[in-house]
Amino acid sequence: MSWEGLEGLDLAGVEVSQQKILGPGKHVVKITDAKIVSNENTKTHQLELSYENSDGNLRQWIVLNHPTSEMAVKIGKEQLKKLLLMTGHDGETAPSPDYFKGKDVGIGVKEEVYNNKTRTKVNYHYEAPKPTEDKLDDVIPF
Repeated sequence: MSWEGLEGLDLAGVEVSQQKILGPGKHVVKITDAKIVSNENTKTHQLELSYENSDGNLRQWIVLNHPTSEMAVKIGKEQLKKLLLMTGHDGETAPSPDYFKGKDVGIGVKEEVYNNKTRTKVNYHYEAPKPTEDKLDDVIPF
């Protein structure tokens, strides 16, 4: 496909996604993607998690390596371990990012102002409620 510039670019067959960013509050979500992202300039490494439910989606970055911020790494490792324990992992060693894909979890979302811009972020995780099953009695009492 050749590039002929922006003007005249055919957008007729393009559908705009109706997904929106999850707003502040508690949301039960599915982790749809997980990967390690690296920044060669800052020498940092983060676990990027994508969350989604019928109300929208949101991404989170958990810092795992930061050469100038021990506190960021400490917080990141705590977040990672808590998330692992909530999803049934023993939390002793970190698995592949693929482990997280398809897992259900609860997230607390908040808005915060950073550099004069309001951004939406995951503030904490909680255990997603287990689906309830309708239980029928095997014995009919009559």
